[in-house]
Amino acid sequence: MRHAIYLLIVMNFVYYTWHVFQDVPENKVIRDPYHLPPDIRRLVTIQESNVQQSPEVTRGIEEVTVTHPPGAEMPRFCQALGPFATEPELRVIETRLNKLGLATKPRTRYIQERVGYTVLLPAMEYEKALQIKRRLDQENITPNFIDKHNVISLGSFKEKSQAEKKFTSARALGLYPRFEPSYAKRSTYWLEFQEQNNKYTGLAGFMSKHHDLRLEEIACE
Repeated sequence: MRHAIYLLIVMNFVYYTWHVFQDVPENKVIRDPYHLPPDIRRLVTIQESNVQQSPEVTRGIEEVTVTHPPGAEMPRFCQALGPFATEPELRVIETRLNKLGLATKPRTRYIQERVGYTVLLPAMEYEKALQIKRRLDQENITPNFIDKHNVISLGSFKEKSQAEKKFTSARALGLYPRFEPSYAKRSTYWLEFQEQNNKYTGLAGFMSKHHDLRLEEIACE
């Protein structure tokens, strides 16, 4: 009798469990055999993403894509026109380009420009440099120390022939000079603008009259 009661209890439990799982809808069953840490996101399929996203959000994205397709706000490339030697010259051309419908932006660039030649005596000990300086003073050649290594400058000259003359004078004193190109930083001026195909007819005509200027393709900012 006792065994029959135990068997009846087991059968009732099996029946109850089977009945509970039969009543759970399929979309409510959670199939997640792995317990992931909370900071790791589960991969979502495209179908799941479409189901989770509301129709309003989807419609909004589609409308924005139609009116503002990807890359619509980005110009294809930009250009720079120049160089202009002075700002007033740039302003005159800027006014003309604005009349063509081009929105320009001035930009200053700095370049190293050769301005002449410098005759130098190489680095030496300080005491020796003082001796050479006294000798040069006696020959009416004005020396200048130009760095911490006691390099002596015998002068800067615009023309190479002038530098060669000073070089020869120093060699006649038993010295070993050299002459090097000298440079100075100079400002140049440019006009930058976005490429616009419908403005290029007027721009091409403008460029045909200004052979001293050039167009350069640059990255848009």
